[in-house]
Amino acid sequence: DIPTLINVYQSWSEEAIYVPPSSGGLKAQKKRLKKLKSCSKIISKASRKRLMVHGEWCQRNFISGKSLVRARDVRNQLIDICSRDTSRGGMGWDVNVSCGEEMELVLKCICGGLFLQAASRIKIQVDAKKIQKQATNFRNGRYKTNIGGKEVFVHPTSTMFGRNPAPKCVVYTELLVTKKTYIRGVTQVKEEWLKEVAPQFFR
Repeated sequence: DIPTLINVYQSWSEEAIYVPPSSGGLKAQKKRLKKLKSCSKIISKASRKRLMVHGEWCQRNFISGKSLVRARDVRNQLIDICSRDTSRGGMGWDVNVSCGEEMELVLKCICGGLFLQAASRIKIQVDAKKIQKQATNFRNGRYKTNIGGKEVFVHPTSTMFGRNPAPKCVVYTELLVTKKTYIRGVTQVKEEWLKEVAPQFFR
């Protein structure tokens, strides 16, 4: 789910024009959009066609505009903390460094941050009398948390729901308890990464 959210945010940042209400809001967005669409030397024709104001982009792509703005604010806060000098309480990192197309590095980073919320797929023994029920559980994602040993299921709103075969190992951002216990914010990782990022917990 997290890589999907990253892609959504990236598309929004490239195609939508957002200006906060304190700086002019929709009126300023339309003004900037008009200006960018006239800059043929800076932006390609194909890119200009995709540009639109924040609200229109969110409506067209069925995305919550408030959530994207919140993600933008959090991202800016993280950039400030990470780039700030260590003498001023920051981390002194170069935030312009990118992993580029190396998605495995991103997934390992996610794994490192959520290793306490890892779950492994429960192996199901095939029984001819119960094969349909078992196949449904396998397809929906039936897991056991690595810490605590609680049986959980991938939430239907997750991009991992219905994956067949279901990933062997995942990390998640939250638990939702109803009649069943569901995991949301699910991201597929490799089991060996857990030992790499948290050897004190996984041996």
